[in-house]
Amino acid sequence: MQQTQFWVGYLDQALIYMVFVVSLNILVGYVGIFSVGSAAFGLIGGYTFAYFTLNMGWPVIPLLMLSTLVGAVAGLVVAWPVMRLSGEYVMLLTMSLSILAVSVVAAIAALGSQQGLVGLPLPEILGKTLLKPTDFVPWLLIVTVWATLTCWRIGESPYGRMLRSIRDDETAAASLGKKTDRAKLVVFAVMCGLTALAGALLVVFNGIAAPSLFTLDQTMLIFAMVIVGGIASIPGSIVGTLLIIFVEPVLQKTLHLSPEVAALVRPIFFGLLLVVVMRFRPQGLIRERHRHVKADPVEVAKASPTPVQPPPIVGDERGDVAIEVRNLCKSFGGVKAADDLSLDIPTGKITALVGPNGAGKSSLFNLVTGAVAPDSGSVVRHGVQLVGLRPEQVVRHGIARSFQDVRVFPNLTALENVMLAGRHQAGESITALFIAPGKVRRGDREQAAAAQRWLEFVGLGAEAATLAGSLSFAQQKQVSFARALATEADVLLLDEPLSGIEGSAADEMIGLVERMRDVGRTVCIVEHSIQTISRLAEWAYFMELGRVTAQGTVTALLEDPRLVEAYFGVS
Repeated sequence: MQQTQFWVGYLDQALIYMVFVVSLNILVGYVGIFSVGSAAFGLIGGYTFAYFTLNMGWPVIPLLMLSTLVGAVAGLVVAWPVMRLSGEYVMLLTMSLSILAVSVVAAIAALGSQQGLVGLPLPEILGKTLLKPTDFVPWLLIVTVWATLTCWRIGESPYGRMLRSIRDDETAAASLGKKTDRAKLVVFAVMCGLTALAGALLVVFNGIAAPSLFTLDQTMLIFAMVIVGGIASIPGSIVGTLLIIFVEPVLQKTLHLSPEVAALVRPIFFGLLLVVVMRFRPQGLIRERHRHVKADPVEVAKASPTPVQPPPIVGDERGDVAIEVRNLCKSFGGVKAADDLSLDIPTGKITALVGPNGAGKSSLFNLVTGAVAPDSGSVVRHGVQLVGLRPEQVVRHGIARSFQDVRVFPNLTALENVMLAGRHQAGESITALFIAPGKVRRGDREQAAAAQRWLEFVGLGAEAATLAGSLSFAQQKQVSFARALATEADVLLLDEPLSGIEGSAADEMIGLVERMRDVGRTVCIVEHSIQTISRLAEWAYFMELGRVTAQGTVTALLEDPRLVEAYFGVS
């Protein structure tokens, strides 16, 4: 019996640490937020539970709920600075938070100082007092399964797809209308709440809330579980936790080492294990694997045979201007990317931006779409001032862009890349995931069918299930173009759509751009191929050093010797 309780005690610990690990894996693996704050938020949840059970005598279940809520609120507070930092600074900030949290509670007498809060009453659930490790198993199992399924639901859903797009390329995700900051804020708070819940469970199991339970070493242990099991793998989190937790009892009972020797051998084993995993299987024991969405042929057949329909032409008071740029200025140090730049992009036509490298063409796209804020000037769309809006807000005003360097999401399929461009997806609300699962499923099927039609439109229907990172560069260009079209924006800003492709692939891309014009889309294109621009564009602006120095047809611009010399470097 004592032997059974020994092993079950470690099983209890493993169940608690699984909650720590799956919540951290969502942040690290799905969102790309490398938080080292598990100890801090676990401490918040653990001390909340201990303080209220000692001073208020509240029952276990309400206190677990309160601890989760307090952790989520603390996560919201911390998330504001975290969202604005790059990866290494997030690690430093959250690591500092973990160290600070332990130091603060150890210095507060009301929280027991170094000794912690002791003398907690024995936990009682539904009239049963939990005394032995076997008494804890069913309740810990319920909580752990619930937390794991919650993380699974978030990760393997349209919301998780959006999170992985943010992880792969946040700029590209924002250009598709995704509210990246809000998504990160929400998921950070939810995962901090689950981490606080795990901290409360740790206090319940140990019967004490002490600083030693929530040291930085514990966070490193949790990180090791994530890495060994597999980043962005919920099953990997379970395997990694079990493997690392059960090292110590195996050393004691199987290899017959004393507890003191086992405690010394354990960190050596962890270090060797991490080295082996990082060297021979860096993706972890169970690599990232997701349920890839497939379009239902019935849904695709029910949809319109062509995804391209003429958009309603909505003009401003001038009637023929899609975007009006006035006196736009932007400097990066001593370099002027936009220098009192003014131009109009006419509705329903193809306009080209030409000029030498460094003229500010791509910078103009960044300024128009909100990726970069101008120092001064205005960008007006149908009477609405776009300056000051974020990229996801600009997309909602009907302006979408492609990137010169493609910026597909390599770990998502071609179909999933295009699905991300759809607007108003129910599954991208974390609330709808849990209260309206039927609506989420229906919406995802419809979105998959629409994305399949866009892929077929650009000639990639057969590659829908292929990871975008495995496609050729020309195919990635097609995915990027289909993704921009799927936003249903009627203004397309295309940044060198033909760069890096040639032959039939280039001809197909030119044909797609022409078709956009034919159905009434407004296109502004940056392209270095004079032949392509001459064929596509009805009007062109010649840019030099951040300003427009000439405009007219491409033919007329090429008749100016000065422009030819500036563009080609020859007279």
